[in-house]
Amino acid sequence: MRNVMRWFFIMSLLMLLQKPIFSQIPLPPSRGSNQSQKAQSQRQVDEQLARSFYNNKEYQKAADLYLQLYTSYNNYHYFSQYVECLLFLENYDEAEKNLKSFIKKDNTTNKWKSQISLAFIYMKNNETEKADKYLKKLIGDLPEDKNVFIQMANNLRMRDFDEYAIILYDRGSELKSINYKFYMEKALAYNSMMNFEKSIENYLLQLEIEPDDYELIKSRFSFMMRYDIDGSVVDEMRIALLKKSQDNPENVMFAELLVWFSLQMKDYEIALTQEIALDRRFDDREFDIIYLARIARDNEQYDIAINAYEYLVKKSNEGAYYQEAVVGLAEVQYVKSLAENCDREFYSAFEKRIEAEYNELSISDKTIPILIIRSEILTFKLDETDKAIDLLNEVLEYNLSKYNKAKVKMTLADVYLYKGEMWEATLLYSQVDKSMKEEPIGHEARYKNAQLRYYMGEFDWSLAVLNILKSATSKLIANDAMTLSLLITDNLEYDTIALQRLAKADYYIYQKRYELANQMLDSVNIYNPNEVSMPYLLSRKAYIAMENKDYELADSLYKRVYQGYADSYIADKALLEDAILLEKYLNKKEEAMECYAKLIDEYTASVYVAQARNAYRRIRN
Repeated sequence: MRNVMRWFFIMSLLMLLQKPIFSQIPLPPSRGSNQSQKAQSQRQVDEQLARSFYNNKEYQKAADLYLQLYTSYNNYHYFSQYVECLLFLENYDEAEKNLKSFIKKDNTTNKWKSQISLAFIYMKNNETEKADKYLKKLIGDLPEDKNVFIQMANNLRMRDFDEYAIILYDRGSELKSINYKFYMEKALAYNSMMNFEKSIENYLLQLEIEPDDYELIKSRFSFMMRYDIDGSVVDEMRIALLKKSQDNPENVMFAELLVWFSLQMKDYEIALTQEIALDRRFDDREFDIIYLARIARDNEQYDIAINAYEYLVKKSNEGAYYQEAVVGLAEVQYVKSLAENCDREFYSAFEKRIEAEYNELSISDKTIPILIIRSEILTFKLDETDKAIDLLNEVLEYNLSKYNKAKVKMTLADVYLYKGEMWEATLLYSQVDKSMKEEPIGHEARYKNAQLRYYMGEFDWSLAVLNILKSATSKLIANDAMTLSLLITDNLEYDTIALQRLAKADYYIYQKRYELANQMLDSVNIYNPNEVSMPYLLSRKAYIAMENKDYELADSLYKRVYQGYADSYIADKALLEDAILLEKYLNKKEEAMECYAKLIDEYTASVYVAQARNAYRRIRN
């Protein structure tokens, strides 16, 4: 203990020695200093009080205090705030008198600010002509200094004198001594005046002389588009950018800006035209064209995506993106063919073409999508399952990535299921599930295995898996699992026979044996009709009608689902399917919009709301 106390004493002594004791004793303030601090403190109190009155719109009290402060300290800020209070009080005569008095005796930049305020009073008193002459004289008398011009223009704009700010900018841009065009400043002023044509024109003039401002101008355009209420801004922007690009083909920035704008507007055709033009000039736009093709495909603009890929395929088979373009072209053409419900003749020719492309490119991770497309066409469109199985098994011998091996196995399982070899299919689904357990493809394999068990009538097994999948990360898988789970649960409690027949019909639909599927569904309608099975039965008959291209029948069946069974768990999907049918196959855009709107308004928790909202906007625009 004694050692601890001794250590503490030594450390304390050392600390004291490092800093003189006397330096810690404050000197008594002088009398003059005390009075100065007191005056400064009172000034701060008065300032805060005046600001508080002003913020609370107690302008008379604020005016009195600001006048007192200005009289005491001769600070222009106090004077300008005093004038502002008088303006709010509409005491224009008093404000005018004080401004004129100030202007007579001041020779700093504050004089010009006060002159702008005086012109503002003339405007308030409807002395428009007087204000106009006064401001134009002020603008003409300002010294040729860029900073003065910018400062005074800002003061003009603060008083809503944007047109005079532009006159000032125009004068400055003509002066060689200033050597500055004021395009950016004029663009902002014109924008405030709602003169979007002139605003955009000045931004583009700035880009012409200063390409480094590209990102800044793009952000300004983005801001203007965000607050475009009636579409007038984007119309002006489109016209200006098209004209500027055509008139200045050598300026890449204008073409780049037009591409960016077109993508914002989802006008992919113009964007692609510009990208191809740039690629023909500079030979460096292949990645951008690939990117644009993907966006167009994701937005169901299939023809534009096809044009993009075809350009790259035709350009050169030695290009860096040739292989990706060939694969992308096949993918988008396949997706489009499914949407358009193409015939067997089309798929026969398509399969032969992609076989040749596949042989040209050889087997690799990048060409797996073509292999899968070809296998699906052989199976589901041409009924050549053995050929598809041989092809897929052969590819599994190659050294593929884990993900692509899973994709091939999943496709092979689908083919086996189509052929009727259930145990081969379930084995492959299980392998994918096990190897990709936490990935979306693993969840998909698990769902397909549960669906297979449902086809087989093993409802309890299927239900156990589906109940786990309802919390899957993929919304679509979770939604599909929920739908099938509800179908099984409701019908197990109500009518097992009807459920067995529905499962059998679903399997026939998967195998595209639509006549047998319809017979099975009709048997449910005859022998087991009930409010639990009927909405699902109607939706499946509608699907078959779609596959048979009987669109009027499909429309009537979908309507029976969401109109007669609005509380059903498949009503939202029936609404979406009918909306797509009305829009794309029956060309009834208004009715389609009504369906999309109904889905958005009445089924807010539906997984299809986002898709419906995008489609609604697309038709409306």
